[in-house]
Amino acid sequence: MRIALYNLTTTTKYGGVESFVWDLARELASRGHAVDVIGGAGPRDEAGPGVGVLRFPAVPRAFWQALPPLRRAYAEAKLLERLTMAVPALPALARGGYDIIHIQKPYDLGPALLARRLGGAKVILGCHGEDFYRGDRLLAPRVNASVSCSRFNAETVARRYGFRPTVVFNGIDTELFRPHPADPELRRSSGAPDGAPLLLFVGRLQPWKGVETAIRALPLLPGAHLAVAGDGVDRPRLEGIVAELGLGARVRFLGAVERQGLPRLYSSADLLLATSHASETFGIGPVEAQACGLPVVASRFGGFPEVVDEGQTGLLFPPRDHVALAAAAASLLADPGRRAAMAARGPAWAAQFAWPAVADRVEAVYREVLACAS
Repeated sequence: MRIALYNLTTTTKYGGVESFVWDLARELASRGHAVDVIGGAGPRDEAGPGVGVLRFPAVPRAFWQALPPLRRAYAEAKLLERLTMAVPALPALARGGYDIIHIQKPYDLGPALLARRLGGAKVILGCHGEDFYRGDRLLAPRVNASVSCSRFNAETVARRYGFRPTVVFNGIDTELFRPHPADPELRRSSGAPDGAPLLLFVGRLQPWKGVETAIRALPLLPGAHLAVAGDGVDRPRLEGIVAELGLGARVRFLGAVERQGLPRLYSSADLLLATSHASETFGIGPVEAQACGLPVVASRFGGFPEVVDEGQTGLLFPPRDHVALAAAAASLLADPGRRAAMAARGPAWAAQFAWPAVADRVEAVYREVLACAS
């Protein structure tokens, strides 16, 4: 198959969707498919053998949001950003001889469907969130197939578009994300003195990621320390809360941690805290942590209940409830035997999210679509 993975931010930003595209591209190429990643004019490039990368300019969403009528029209600004990339990208998309055009956001429905009309490729809509906008309901039912990163997200898409995508969980590299020996020096540099429990948060610092819940739980967990791996717009506010609560000695902001460094960090902590209360359709952090043998305490929200085996590899708590989070974490910190059993079960549970298994499901959707066309 000749496959185009089309998504502006794949080559311009770091995040779950972007990593999904790069990893899927490499896995499909390793199976003999010809794969092109088509994205914006950015610096990110993680292509492997057999993966082509095509970049095209776009007028950034910040430009559109600076216009008074679009100042609060976030979805429309993102749509315009992507449409400005589609103008130079369309000839390559339509004439590239693709069998499959796999988009990751509804914003790209128009260009993909037009490329199908011009070039004959089948269009797959990948669903990772709630990127809806006025007019998308007219376009979405025209795709050849749709895949979604979780049952939670599939239900959201079904309510919006009237069809249910095939659930294909996001994937992880289980050769990278696997248990490692705990590193005492890494624990100390992450803010935990010898013998102190180390709690870990990994992710972008956005308000909806719920890091505030983890911080406010800390006073209820005597002696525990929290390491926050990630960066983002919410960091100054979170640092203010830490100062307000007098937790400066117990919370360490690590900044962005490179992917290659995460397995050692997961393997050196005692618990991962996953605290999102909005926009969390999957949960790549909890999956990576479990693959590394780290038990998880996650909010019962979005895709988290699908990726954490409650009671076996972690616990769930009500979103934004710092008291419940503290109680769940305390119960595990007080029971090393239970934590060890959860850690032992984690890698086997996470194996279902390994890239070979995920790519099998994606390939099956591609083949079904092409078979229906023949």
